[in-house]
Amino acid sequence: MQLLIISILLVFPTLILLRKQVLAILILSINLLSNLYFIIPFYTETSIPSTDNHFKISSINLLSSNSNRELTINYIENEDPDVLILMELTPEWLSSLEPVIGNYQYTEIVPRNDNFGIALLSKYQMKSSVDYFSLNDKPSIIGNVSGMEQEFTVVATHPVPPIGQQSFLNRNKQLSNIVKDIPRFSKNLIIAGDFNTSSFSPHFDSLLKQNLKDSRIGFGLLPTWPADHNVLQTTLDHFLVSKHLQVTKRATGPDIGSDHLPITMTIGLKTL
Repeated sequence: MQLLIISILLVFPTLILLRKQVLAILILSINLLSNLYFIIPFYTETSIPSTDNHFKISSINLLSSNSNRELTINYIENEDPDVLILMELTPEWLSSLEPVIGNYQYTEIVPRNDNFGIALLSKYQMKSSVDYFSLNDKPSIIGNVSGMEQEFTVVATHPVPPIGQQSFLNRNKQLSNIVKDIPRFSKNLIIAGDFNTSSFSPHFDSLLKQNLKDSRIGFGLLPTWPADHNVLQTTLDHFLVSKHLQVTKRATGPDIGSDHLPITMTIGLKTL
């Protein structure tokens, strides 16, 4: 999006100052059109199907150092998701969120003193386990959720940020290893969390080749990071879903004091 905006801003100066420089104008036009090609699908209207039931899921990167607990609690209470994912969950955060967590009967909670604590909470029956996807000591959670006559697999994950070559490789391997395990998951699959990658990365694109779709299509880019720098924001927090699932709502939440905005998605379900 930032490249598209820059291209648009450069159009008129280029036409005025370099009107005889055909090559410069051609290159700028190609750049503008190529960026439009990737962005337009996110804003193309999609028809919202008529469904009998809805399944709502929220994902929040809390930011381990965030001390503004009330904003986070208010967001969770207002959204009231059926399934809730929490990342950067520290013991202190866990204590603060106990009233909210009490609303969820089924939980898998892994608090940590670093930035990789994680939790998966469900109001529907859930069988869950912690998985490291054969890579490192950063936990992900797999939850098999039964609700509204449907079976879902929710994979909550938080790969390391690509700071340095080894971290870059570890992030890519973790996402790749999750995809390799797709055959053992339910046909109704949701992979969610802070992926620490933009959707315009080729490593993200490779995930979409596995019968998955980006839940934002038709709802906008919905950037999430950094929360307090609108112009520079990109999308690091994602919901990937099985292609046959119908996303009826997809949105980012308000600034809750974290460096990430929270995200929520609703899937429309037909009763079997």
